[in-house]
Formats: sequence, structure tokens, C-alpha cells
Amino acid sequence: MDNGISIYTGLNCSLEENLELIEMAASLGLRRIFTSVLIPEADSDLQAEFATVLVAAVENDFEVIIDVMPTTIADFDFAFDFEQITLRLDDGFTAAQIVELSYKRKVQLNASTVTNEFLTTLLNLDANFQNISALHNFYPQIHTGLDTYFFSEQTKLLHDFDIEVGAFVPTLEGKRRPPFGEGLPTLEDCRDFSTDLAARFLSALGTDFIIIGDGLPTEDECKALVNVREDEVIMRARLLTDDLTSIELLNNSFTRRPDVSKSVIRAVEGRQFLKNSGGNIEPDGFPVERSFGDVTIANDHFGRYAGEVQIVDNNLPADSRVNTVAKIVEEEIFLTSYLRPRQKFSLRFV
Repeated sequence: MDNGISIYTGLNCSLEENLELIEMAASLGLRRIFTSVLIPEADSDLQAEFATVLVAAVENDFEVIIDVMPTTIADFDFAFDFEQITLRLDDGFTAAQIVELSYKRKVQLNASTVTNEFLTTLLNLDANFQNISALHNFYPQIHTGLDTYFFSEQTKLLHDFDIEVGAFVPTLEGKRRPPFGEGLPTLEDCRDFSTDLAARFLSALGTDFIIIGDGLPTEDECKALVNVREDEVIMRARLLTDDLTSIELLNNSFTRRPDVSKSVIRAVEGRQFLKNSGGNIEPDGFPVERSFGDVTIANDHFGRYAGEVQIVDNNLPADSRVNTVAKIVEEEIFLTSYLRPRQKFSLRFV
């Protein structure tokens, strides 16, 4: 995933802080920068510092996404010499204008407001879809972020047209952007999430790239975007076993089976992983009732099913053929609800 950060001049970050952030993000492998001059709260330093930040971003090989409106696009003529510039087109551009722009440079649609009718019009007008991606809005005002179901439907719509879709996550540890300082998430559900959890949630929802909306995240928050995996649900969990074979098995990445069970999430690969390792899973001797979020491995008493990894999706009785080996942390159990058939998932132990 080509994830990124946001840079705003003329706000609560100095030019030096912005330039240091660019260098740090580049060293971590982040590849995108979102920026805008459409900020009423910005002071007089906005325009003076913008060109300096733009040049630094280009020199560090970032794709720079600039938020523009039809009435302000001419203000960015000086930036058009850079191939790395992508214009994020806010509402107000006509289909004909977007088609024309799509043959000149990369453009991004507003993923939060685009409709099927508008995308069909672009298709009929022969827009250059190779230069078109989409980016959801962020929402500074609390309670106004997108509904998760609506977000998923909008993202699916764009994917149906083979359009890459991005979204924003907030910072909790870094500086939150004015005027409210309440984070800049796309999803309202993510407003008080850590950057790490918000990014993993967006990835689980099929988001193609993720940008930290606030202007000065910490290094750890930037690293969270480096470590997230595309279309894979990563859940933090606590180990409940000291069996080395079980631990080795759990450190793999798994795929949910295409046939969805009622009470458990079954992994495709567990039995084969155990077979490949040449190990075995002894019964732990302490069968317990299984609860929502428990991670289990079938032991040797389950015959040819030995090694099967499951996440419990419903409260289940104890079974001596099954060892409970881990527990997804409570605040992340909800992620299991977004595991689609054939989707990858893995555990990160804490």
C-alpha cells in the first residue's frame, strides 16, 4: 500500500516541523503527501511556505495530492511542472472538465460524494481512467464522519469501475489540526481510534491507500501506516499457551474459508501448516468453554483436523479435542465482523 501523511502550511506546524516530517516519512517508506491551501484558518505564511514544502516533497519522491476547487485550480499553475502532482478535485468540477484533466495528469475524485451516474458519464465521455483515483473526505467536526456501511458502499462502487480508493485516519499522539483539534478521520467510528487500529480497520474494509489526516503525527503513527497490509485483517491478541508448535503455527498469515460457518471463523491453512512443520499439537488437558474472540487449534485427538485454526464467533462448550491458545484483545474483536470469505487475516501478539 502506498500510504502517506498530510502537510499543511500556515497552521499549527512550523515550516521546520513540516520539513522534518517529510524527511522522516520518506525514510520510513511512505509515498504520498496530501495538502491543501483551501484552509480559512491558515495564516499569512501559507502561501510563502507552500512552495518550499512542495519542492521538498517532490525531491523526496512523494506523490503530492493537492486539494483544489474549480475556482482555485489556476492558483496551482506553478505546480503543474511536477509529474508527481495529483489534483484532488473537490465538488464542483463538471464531467467534461474531469475528462479533459484526466488526459493531462493524475486526478482524484471525491470518493465520499461520487455517484454511479457520474462515473458512468465519465466512462461514456471516454475519460482516461488510468489517471483517475479517488480519495474520501475527512471530517473535522465531531459526529460528522462517514457511516461505515455508507463508506463501504461508496468504496465498492468505485472498485466496480476499477478505481483505487483512499481514506484518512486521525492522529491521537501527534498534533491535531485546527480549528477543532478533534482529529481528521474519514470514518466517525475511527475518530478516537489509534492511528494503528484505524489504519487496520480501513484495510479490512478494502481501502487501497491510507493517509493520516492531521498535520504532525508521531514516528510511531507513521510506522503504523508502513506496517498495515492491503486487504488483510490484522488483530492484536494475547497468547494463552507456551506450546512452541502452536505459537509457530499462529505466527502465520491465514485465509478465511469461502464457506462461512455459523459459530467459528475457520482458517484454510492451519492443518497444512502443521503438516509442513512435522510437529503435533498435544491436548492441553484443560478444556474450557470457548467465548467470542478466542483463538483455538484442533489438537491430535481431532484426527485429520489437527492443526485447524479457528476464531470463535459464538460462545461454545468445552471440547477436549480443541486447545484455546489465544484471545483477541477486547477492543479489536469487532474486526472479526469484517472478515470476508477468502480474506487474509493474522494475529499480532501483545
